[in-house]
Amino acid sequence: MTQQNDLMTREEVLSVLDIKPATLYAYVSRGLIRARPHEDGRKSLYLRRDVERLATRKRGRAPTGAVAESTMRFGDPVLHSAITQITPHGPRYRNRLAIDLASGGASFESVVHLLMTGIWQDSIPEWPMQETPADVLRFLSTYDGEVASADIGNLLGMVPFALAMHGRGARELADGTAVQAARAMLHCMAGCVGFIGPHRRFIAREAGESLAAHTLRAAGSGVTPARLRAMNAALVVLADNELAPATFSARVAASTNADLFGCVAAAIGSHIGFTTGTSTEKIETLLLCEPFDALDSRVGRVREYGASLLGFNHPLYPGGDARADLMMQIAGELMNETDDAAIDETLRTNTRLMLDFLGRMRTEVNAHAGLATGLVALSRALGLPDGTSTALWIIGRSAGWVAHVMEQRTQAFMLRPRAKYGFGGPVSAQAVQPLQAG
Repeated sequence: MTQQNDLMTREEVLSVLDIKPATLYAYVSRGLIRARPHEDGRKSLYLRRDVERLATRKRGRAPTGAVAESTMRFGDPVLHSAITQITPHGPRYRNRLAIDLASGGASFESVVHLLMTGIWQDSIPEWPMQETPADVLRFLSTYDGEVASADIGNLLGMVPFALAMHGRGARELADGTAVQAARAMLHCMAGCVGFIGPHRRFIAREAGESLAAHTLRAAGSGVTPARLRAMNAALVVLADNELAPATFSARVAASTNADLFGCVAAAIGSHIGFTTGTSTEKIETLLLCEPFDALDSRVGRVREYGASLLGFNHPLYPGGDARADLMMQIAGELMNETDDAAIDETLRTNTRLMLDFLGRMRTEVNAHAGLATGLVALSRALGLPDGTSTALWIIGRSAGWVAHVMEQRTQAFMLRPRAKYGFGGPVSAQAVQPLQAG
């Protein structure tokens, strides 16, 4: 999300660029500087990276260090990747638009294969069975009945490390078994959704079960064709979004030759940061929550915290996030299902109130729902327990993290930027005094 320190006032922009207001407005109208509404609704703020880019052009070519520093913000590309391209219609996975794959009924398994190998196979309904190691099951059993919805991200973060134990991580590196390791990890994570489902424990995969079906069953949901389509679509659009902070973390770990499990664990640690993956939890507790007939009383929260806290108006998708739109569309379609006994009139009413509210936020407040909001809306429509959205995001995005780890390994260099030390000057030898005893 766009943070306050990534924005500049009009006066700051005019000073940095040494221009007049008319010139600034011309830059904005030409798309050279992007504007964001001020919270008071009367003024505008301007994206710092756009201003810095123009300032660099005015001064001539910037030093390499300055360019590198600016790209490490939410800005320009810094790594070559052939996995995902960001487009106005959402991410494109190896030249296939994610929302097209999702709405076309592609299985998550096929999309994982595409991301990892670059090969499309539309006939992958499920993966071969792989048993979760007994020591991992023993470890997970210690949390039976003890995992709160807010802790599911932390539990999933421990799964990769548990799977790496007893030499399995070293064997993944030595034997080149990343694909098999990724499949085992994803189904283990799906089983962990059972900790926030009605059984409150790990739910093992059944023979012939797809990851979408496994996840639904672990969450305590019925497995119907419509629910399977919805779950597959969610996992597919969640699978990757280029160099998000967690993905970059996975690539940094991969560049040090960490095993696949360690790389995914690093990514999960970044993903569940307060400003990223945990936005689903905040939406569940602060916005799309009971009572649903009081949603209008939360318009102020969207106005004040929509971008910074709740994931509205993602800077990569200023016209709206097509992934969120698709999930909200699917949520609405689920309400028209007549053969799903789990969808009672209360759920239908609440879901329609929620979707109507989000639609009005777009038109009345110019607040476009982001991925987290769309994901929570779909989870609500499916009647899934709180915390499931966080788990789905981690499970789905793990596919992209694995793909980026595999790609980073082929590039064979360490990601190690240097810091620009900015406090005081260099310490001279004369300034260093020996420590006194005591």
